[in-house]
Amino acid sequence: MDKDVSAVQSSEQVDELCEDMIVVGPGQMLREARTKLSLSTEDIANKLNFKAAVVADIEQDIFNQKLPATFNRGYLRSYAKLVNVDTDEVLSAYDMLDIAKVQRSEMQSFSNLTEKQAEHSRLMWLSYLIVAILFGLMVLWWLQAPEAVVTEEAKPIVKPVAEQVIVSPENLVTEANRQVSQQVEPVKQTVADNQVALATTVLPGETQPVVETIPATNVEEGDLEAQVDSSVQGVTANIDEEISQVLAVSTAVFTFSGDCWVNIYDATGERVAWGVKKSGYIMTVSGTAPLKVTLGKPELATIIFDGQPVDLSTFNVGNIAKFTLPLQP
Repeated sequence: MDKDVSAVQSSEQVDELCEDMIVVGPGQMLREARTKLSLSTEDIANKLNFKAAVVADIEQDIFNQKLPATFNRGYLRSYAKLVNVDTDEVLSAYDMLDIAKVQRSEMQSFSNLTEKQAEHSRLMWLSYLIVAILFGLMVLWWLQAPEAVVTEEAKPIVKPVAEQVIVSPENLVTEANRQVSQQVEPVKQTVADNQVALATTVLPGETQPVVETIPATNVEEGDLEAQVDSSVQGVTANIDEEISQVLAVSTAVFTFSGDCWVNIYDATGERVAWGVKKSGYIMTVSGTAPLKVTLGKPELATIIFDGQPVDLSTFNVGNIAKFTLPLQP
């Protein structure tokens, strides 16, 4: 069921991204500028010595794929100069047309994949259920078999090992001290018995030998305490490693003042954001630092990375910017 829900959510996210990717093409920009100047397509065609059909295709973002891109860019540059539109913006919009087509194709493929996963998820869950039932029956048969009977002597060996997995470092030290005490008492009792036996066999007037039992006991206690310390250090190292992995996740907030294309990967290689974002859109992304960022127009974006603003003034206006967050000095 979790896979069904995630597949539906992924499909909804793809639909939202497709809605956000509304690219303002060069044809729309030129058509609006021509309308403001009260010019017709025939007027533009006559002044630029173009065919009227070519002007109509340009305004509908239809370009002859058989012609080199240089010719199409030349048509756009001439048209933009005639209607007083910034040529860099027009050419940038033309470049983004191909990028948007690629992004739409990728997202459509991803949507189809999630739909197929949703269709097959029920069959997969049914297979898992059958396997789980078979496994449960095998375990039940094994428990009921005479060879699987566990004796009382083996239980004390298995039980401490199972409990040791969930015990805290403080309880581990307490348990080790208790085991040390239990092991020391038999040693002391054995030495005391040996001393009594020796005292009954020596002749009167002879000096009885002195038995030193404390050093041997201390050695055993020291060995056990060293094992306990190493176990506690191992648990602490694992906790520190998990904390460092959690702290490695960074958050970046992007605010766009104009339509801008963006592509972001985290340190694990996962793409966390992409597509053309519209003016006024605020996007929050999280991932393992450093984040690899590509912006179509860095002057149209402001970034706050882990609560700190990022200076984008070093990037050229109108050019694609590629950098990593945090920025390297």
